[in-house]
Amino acid sequence: MRFGYHNASFHYPEHDDAFEGAMALARRLEDVGFEWFSVMDHLWQLPFVGVRDEPFFDAYTTLPALARETETMDLSALVTSPHYRNPAMLGRQLATLDHASGGRAVLGIGAGWFREEYEAYGFEFPEIPTRVHQLRDTVNLVRAMWTEESPVTFESDYHDVEELYLEPKPVQDGGPDVLVGGGGEDLTLKAVADLADRWNVPGVGPETFAHKLGVLEGHCETFGTDFDAIEKTVAQTVVIRDDAADAHEVYEDLQGETAAADPTPRGEYRGLIGTVEDVKEGVDEFEEAGAEMIVLRAERNDPETIDRLVEDVVPEMR
Repeated sequence: MRFGYHNASFHYPEHDDAFEGAMALARRLEDVGFEWFSVMDHLWQLPFVGVRDEPFFDAYTTLPALARETETMDLSALVTSPHYRNPAMLGRQLATLDHASGGRAVLGIGAGWFREEYEAYGFEFPEIPTRVHQLRDTVNLVRAMWTEESPVTFESDYHDVEELYLEPKPVQDGGPDVLVGGGGEDLTLKAVADLADRWNVPGVGPETFAHKLGVLEGHCETFGTDFDAIEKTVAQTVVIRDDAADAHEVYEDLQGETAAADPTPRGEYRGLIGTVEDVKEGVDEFEEAGAEMIVLRAERNDPETIDRLVEDVVPEMR
């Protein structure tokens, strides 16, 4: 199994400087074999991750800094909104990130969903079919920018550019991989089948993951794309303690710190919450279900959980 880390929070109990905390965590995880590091493309902290007024940094300013602090990990937003920046500017930012990282940029993109954030910043919030269509147009536009000789002219339903110059092109031939995130079976998974090099779905259990893989495979047959060529990844919350009951209590306590969302009830799937062996078993279940990478998110960057991942889980399971 390949391992990644999703830095959903800039809350680091062992670091006073939130930005430098992200850099230090990325370096530490890379040293033990993590192959992916992502940040959220949101405008403030999400209610189920932290509190609104805690430190939170822009994805496409943070990622180039991470590129200079690391050497091997893929770097991405998980996932980029197609509405928070001009799509052509996004293509340019990814090309720059690809050079800053020596060819490790990934365009992780979704359809956007946090209406409150859109409205606060003055962005329009279309209905989901329109948002997915705009995601598709964004991917097609940036790929044209990355692969066609300058100047590039591109027309679509939502995005047009004329005589656009992008030089230099990305380091990676054809540009960064495109990861489409989300689990919507009718619209999003069709976009994955049609456009994506990679796919990520957050927070589902192994059985649900396996079901969605089956849906994705059916869409790939419809589009005539190679199902096996798409990297399948899953994002999971993780809390580790020596006792499983203690791990669940810690999860609830850490969720309680946000004071904005109730913890997932114990009777529902919470993620990889338990002992080291519980987490290993969970990783194995995802691998058996078809996952090729598991992207872990330690609840509020819990130091003990990260220690156990670094010392007891990842070195033994890579």
